[in-house]
Amino acid sequence: MELLTASAVHWASILLLAGIFLPSAWSKLRAIDEFTGIVADYRLVPAPLVEPVARILPVLEIAAGLGVLLPPTRPLAAGSACALLLLFAAAMAINLARGRREIDCGCYLGRQKERIGWPLVVRNLLLAAVALLLLLPTTAPASFLEVVTIPLAGGSLLALYAAFSRLAGLAPMARTRRS
Repeated sequence: MELLTASAVHWASILLLAGIFLPSAWSKLRAIDEFTGIVADYRLVPAPLVEPVARILPVLEIAAGLGVLLPPTRPLAAGSACALLLLFAAAMAINLARGRREIDCGCYLGRQKERIGWPLVVRNLLLAAVALLLLLPTTAPASFLEVVTIPLAGGSLLALYAAFSRLAGLAPMARTRRS
């Protein structure tokens, strides 16, 4: 339990979540029409609500990404980030259960498309758990070593996230080609 509440783990989690949510939201806002199409592709929102949902999701992601950076808003933002990640995982899982695997996850637009798959559902569930870590109280303030380690750990976690996402998003295409 001490490891989960260590200041370095806490701050690395903050950097990871902000580093995921903020660029993701920015990419969606830059390609809002494409993102609206992706929201429609999930077939979970009634047609009249697709556009409003597509416009509000990036705003919520920005609020979560910025909110985890600020101590006064961190608990609310961490809870919001957890809820968003669970929502995204549920949307993917529902479509996977329906046999709909050819949907772009909508995580980052303008980059290589990532098809939904169970690894992405698990990824979002793990990230939701990371968001919940931010609700735990932290231990003593960061030492000098932690201050040096935190950006390196945050950057490493973001690189692992990007690599996992790329591999998980490509996996369905690789299986399709072999068939």
